[in-house]
Amino acid sequence: MKKLTAEEKAKFITRPMKRQGYVRTLLMNMKPGDIILLELVEWKWKTKSPSFLCRRVEEDNTGWKFECEKIVQGGSGWIITRTK
Repeated sequence: MKKLTAEEKAKFITRPMKRQGYVRTLLMNMKPGDIILLELVEWKWKTKSPSFLCRRVEEDNTGWKFECEKIVQGGSGWIITRTK
């Protein structure tokens, strides 16, 4: 066990102790202007795309906005940008 400072804690991506997926955790830890590359192998839902999850986070009274774009070359994933 190790005691951490606030600066050391800020280096980690954390999630609340409840059922929350990896991608939603990444979205909730994004700051305006952050961009992530979500590869196809990281996305487990078969019937929904990441844009569905982005819209759900926007609707949770966060006031945040995301731009979700599909990568055309090879269809290997999505690029998600937090705009607001």
